Amino acid sequence: VAYLVVFHVLFVLFVWTYWKSVFTLPIQPGKKFHMSYADQERYENEERPEVQRQILAEIARKLPVYTRTGNGGIRFCDRCQLIKPDRCHHCSVCAMCVLKMDHHCPW
Repeated sequence: VAYLVVFHVLFVLFVWTYWKSVFTLPIQPGKKFHMSYADQERYENEERPEVQRQILAEIARKLPVYTRTGNGGIRFCDRCQLIKPDRCHHCSVCAMCVLKMDHHCPW
């Protein structure tokens, strides 16, 4: 009887957490991480990667961004046109950047 009680309690907790992870809407980065139209034009018109990194670093100076790319640059999503905050990744299923992607997809 004790094993059945423990099993059913754990099973109910599993189903509840799975349900929450599947049906909770993902959180997107705030508007402050989106580039302004002028900054976006300046970034897209620049062909040199080192200058593009400088533009992103200048824009991200006032944002709480600590995670960098392998070469030390600011992380940027080309599809969403935003500077990625920490723990933010682009979800190919949702077609948007998602905060805390490690807890977004149940698979």
